[in-house]
Amino acid sequence: MKAGDPLKLGYFELLSPDPVQVPSAGGVKSPTLREISSLGYSTYRHYLAVLSLDLDAYLSMTGTAELYALLSEEEKAKMTLFDLLLSSQPSRELIRNMLDFFMEGTVTFSESGHSFLVCGGSGQTGRITRENYLAVCDLIGQLNYLKPRRSEDLSKVKSKKALEIMKKLQKGRAEKEKLAKADQNMELGNIISAVANRSHSLHILNIWDLTIYQLWDCFARLSGNNLYNIQSMSVAAWGDKNHSFDASAWFKKIETENS
Repeated sequence: MKAGDPLKLGYFELLSPDPVQVPSAGGVKSPTLREISSLGYSTYRHYLAVLSLDLDAYLSMTGTAELYALLSEEEKAKMTLFDLLLSSQPSRELIRNMLDFFMEGTVTFSESGHSFLVCGGSGQTGRITRENYLAVCDLIGQLNYLKPRRSEDLSKVKSKKALEIMKKLQKGRAEKEKLAKADQNMELGNIISAVANRSHSLHILNIWDLTIYQLWDCFARLSGNNLYNIQSMSVAAWGDKNHSFDASAWFKKIETENS
């Protein structure tokens, strides 16, 4: 992975309980439900929100958008989200705690290197900098079944008219997300209960050893198989006159935002 470039994980890597080794950054893991429970669900949700931050969201949240607009293009180019997050001790410690939870090993902040060091039993295993921070966040998001929400990079848009249109689209999407109500049926605790009571092998005692990605994948498979069972019973009873029943549907790849 080049500095700053997103890394698209394969289905096998997403399902695996082993950390994904990222050159220069270290190992990134999908936490188990037990680890999330020990951390605290509200803290976990807060970490996911931080992972989804982009520069516009940060400026809006901190009320510094107007000050940022006064900067020259050269000054803006030198300022990244990573730099802003590290500009105060509280937000810097928040990022360190978040990375420490999702990375394999222990994460510490290097004042001199203006970066986070990832260390394991054999010493330093990685380093998270302004160049690879967003790529690491994207990778963590994939492993946590998180839908990408970071806005497009507008710095490469040359047309002023196209830039205005894209900014309006971003603003519209942001306002729509604020108005959208969370589906209580998709709340993590409810999903854990539903999978544990529907699966033939998982139950409320052993489900905590699943990674968060594995849980959401199990839920998606169970949902698809329920529909498949209904369709197969209907075909068995009434036939398939339109030849619309797909007997192989039960093992077809799940198409999601994270696939």
